[in-house]
This record gives sequence, structure tokens and C-alpha cells, in this order.
Amino acid sequence: MSAAAPPRPARTPLRSMLVGGLVPTLPLVVVVPLLTWAAAGEWAAVSALLGAVLSIVVFVLGVVGIRGVLAGPTASTMAGAFSVFVLQMVVLAAVIWSLAQTTWLEVVPLAIAFLIAGLVFQAGLVVGFLRARAELDVDLPGDPR
Repeated sequence: MSAAAPPRPARTPLRSMLVGGLVPTLPLVVVVPLLTWAAAGEWAAVSALLGAVLSIVVFVLGVVGIRGVLAGPTASTMAGAFSVFVLQMVVLAAVIWSLAQTTWLEVVPLAIAFLIAGLVFQAGLVVGFLRARAELDVDLPGDPR
């Protein structure tokens, strides 16, 4: 007699979206700085690494923030989502401004790595969301089968 398999954790849209965003983005944290190092030197690579990591942190916190917004009252969903977006941009601007005050940071590699990682993360979120959707099969009155 075989033992029953342990139950699989429920596949929530948030979990699926985060996995969909992180899986393709995490290799970029290694690849983009290495390519930048080969093209522009070590400080550009450090800046690119910082940009990629910053992108991942900002977007993961944004997804978690949206989860909190969606758990709240429905009437404030759009305002809450916009507030999360504005907060992300303000924090990001403050971090980039403070980093730009240093002498070692190269802004162009940081920005390029941030954009690449951000776009890949966003595409992964969409793929993760689409995979998390459940198909409904219902019979509606008046629909011929």
C-alpha cells in the first residue's frame, strides 16, 4: 500500500505571477553585469548589477503592494494601485538620486540594466498571471451544446 502524496500548495495568482517574473529575471542579474563588464569595465558592471537588483526589488515590492490593495475595499482599488505605483516611482527616484551623488556609479549601465530586468519581469508577470487562470466550463440557459 502506498502512502498518499502530500497535498500540493494552492497555486495562487500572486505566487504564479512572482515565479513567472522572477524565473526569467534572476539570470539577468548575472548575465547583464557580465556583458557590461566585458563592454565597459568593472564599475559599469557594478552599476548594472545594482540596476538589475534594484529593478527586481522595486517590482516585487510593487506586486506585494498590489496584493495588499486588492485585499482592501473594492471602491479604492484603482486609487490604491495608483498609490503603489507613485510610491514605487518616488522611492526609485530617491534611491537613484542618492546613488548618483557617488563618484563610482555609472548611470547609463544602471538604467539599461534596470529597464531590461524590469521589462522581462513585467512580461513574466503576465505569463504567470495567464498560467494561474482557471478555465470555467458552465452551461448557460439557452446555450446549445
